[in-house]
Amino acid sequence: MKTELTLAVPTEKVWRILDYKENAVIRDTDSDTISRLLADGIFEHRNLLEDDPGHKQIIPYAVICHGDMVYLFHRTKKQTETRLHNLYSLGVGGHMNPWGDHAIDTGYLHHELEREMHEEVLLHEGCRVECLRPVGYINDDTNEVGRVHLGVLYEIVLNNTDIEINEKEKMTGRWVRKADLGEYYPQMESWSKIYCDLVASHSEGSSTQV
Repeated sequence: MKTELTLAVPTEKVWRILDYKENAVIRDTDSDTISRLLADGIFEHRNLLEDDPGHKQIIPYAVICHGDMVYLFHRTKKQTETRLHNLYSLGVGGHMNPWGDHAIDTGYLHHELEREMHEEVLLHEGCRVECLRPVGYINDDTNEVGRVHLGVLYEIVLNNTDIEINEKEKMTGRWVRKADLGEYYPQMESWSKIYCDLVASHSEGSSTQV
């Protein structure tokens, strides 16, 4: 059975471009890096890719931010993806499907990021995206799901906090200070934990934005 087409890059080409880390955020904010990755992208049926460690499915993954706060999601048991039930998550994102005749480039990636955000949350009047801030790449080869995915990590920076969840039966949401994320860490899904580890590593005496 054929399923949706989704974007992937041969794994060997990924590690020619990025410095390999088994379970971490690979810090890289150079726009040329993502352009090089996307240039090697192909669309393949998702069911074939899910069991193929020879390819990394490219997943735009964004944390919604304002000042020193991030938006924290809590999945309910009505969430379609059962492995996320009752877990906390910081990211909005998903698989990249063909977008008409649009080229596979950073414009396409940014479109997918904002589309995924608007599916999850409603921005009220006066609330807008100030910037899409690249952070790096999330890799987790410690489990079967992670081995076939690569997260392209961004922070979506909003000008205020006036947002709410779209599908309230599937999840709840709240603003949380980055410094307080440790309270939720044990119940977070894996990529959110990796982001939190990055935040923690920069929390002591660093001026770097994460």
